[in-house]
Amino acid sequence: MSRNARTTGHPRSLLWLAALVYTAFVIYGSLVPLEFRALPWDQAVARFDAIPFLRLGIGSRADWVANLLLFIPLSFLWMGALSAGAGALRTALVMLALIPAAIALSVGIEFTQLFFPQRTVSQNDIYAETVGGVIGMLVWWGAGSRFVDWLQSWQRTHARAALAERLAWVYLAGVLVYNVLPLDLTISLVEIFHQWRDGKVNLVPFGRLPDDAAYALYEIATDALIWMPLALLWRLDGTRSAWRVWWMTFGTAILLEFMQLFVYSRVSDVTDLFTAAAGAALGVWIGGRLAARVAPASQMPAWSAWLPLLLAAGWMALLLFVFWYPFDFRTDGAFLRERLHHFLESVPFEAYYYGTEFRAATELLHKVLFFIPLGALLAWFVSHLRWTWRGYGTFLSLLLIAFTALVVVAGRLAQPEKNPDSMDILLQSLGGALGFVMIRIFLSRKTLAVQPVRRNAFPQDAERKMRRRYKSRDDE
Repeated sequence: MSRNARTTGHPRSLLWLAALVYTAFVIYGSLVPLEFRALPWDQAVARFDAIPFLRLGIGSRADWVANLLLFIPLSFLWMGALSAGAGALRTALVMLALIPAAIALSVGIEFTQLFFPQRTVSQNDIYAETVGGVIGMLVWWGAGSRFVDWLQSWQRTHARAALAERLAWVYLAGVLVYNVLPLDLTISLVEIFHQWRDGKVNLVPFGRLPDDAAYALYEIATDALIWMPLALLWRLDGTRSAWRVWWMTFGTAILLEFMQLFVYSRVSDVTDLFTAAAGAALGVWIGGRLAARVAPASQMPAWSAWLPLLLAAGWMALLLFVFWYPFDFRTDGAFLRERLHHFLESVPFEAYYYGTEFRAATELLHKVLFFIPLGALLAWFVSHLRWTWRGYGTFLSLLLIAFTALVVVAGRLAQPEKNPDSMDILLQSLGGALGFVMIRIFLSRKTLAVQPVRRNAFPQDAERKMRRRYKSRDDE
């Protein structure tokens, strides 16, 4: 570790918090849906001693890679929490202590899964998690100091453009992970040929859309919405032209679509390039509008202050349409009571457990991303209020976001084909709050745009001198 990490503003407390939260997430995610079945201790030990080593086919390969990737951030964060800013000797000692700790945690999780029959216990998971833990430690050894410097730079960043640039790369990392899920990776030409034969490579634009027009529109809108924030953030940087940002976003989409050829269960569809182009264009336009110099409030029409609120109301209506379609509601009391009882009794993220990692990530992203514009529009409205009312406006905006999420979930509970999770209200509220906070931060940060100067304007010092001179003449 370099001495650059030894700074007074060290984010070790943040690393400790992240490590503890992520450890809880790993343990909880490994035991969902928490359907405990008692098992005698000696029988559990005998079963664990006989757990199999599974052959890695396509499906088990995805689980193996997922378990490996799960432990990389875990050991990386704990290395940071325990050794950030320390010398090479302490870092090495922490690494030697964490290797058996990671193995013990993996073995403990797999043993505990014996008491949860829906979970699969195998030697593969232990090996994958151990390898992932070692990789995470090695990554910290090689790049930990640069990661700490990167965290500290967020505290020193006050320019709107610099913050947008950092958020863009963080978001791009998330898009990259999403596009390689569910991690059933392959480099076999035979398996890639099977993808082609099974129709998983589509070269006909809009040739695989659902027959239902509303569902087709939903898929197009969500695929475009994924690329809009990336183009928006890159445009907010202020150093790139609109065409350059569009090509950067579209080129990234082409690259990731090519990468999906090596994910066996994913479909490489040329339609995704068209939706990415549309999402990039929308993000470029919005980012350009936000990056432009804003006119003084005195020069803006009175109705413009209420425009964001009207747009937010329209977006709320769109949210109800997207999440409630096809509106097959049932209102009989017995059905509603049963649905509500199951909803309240289910554990968080239980609905996300059934299915692939890709489906879970898709559902989570849709719920969060669709609520971000609502929060952003409300933040835009609050920025027009007088500063004495902004605190009340912020509180009421966050309350409105949570209420909208509650209404959306309540409507989905009344539809037999919908399967809302008990965490959906929180996820949607967090999406709205994220959009609200991001826009508030951007509007409060300094802009790098250069203000135009009038030709006949005096410099400030010269102008003050002239005013004092004229004033003294008037007094005489």
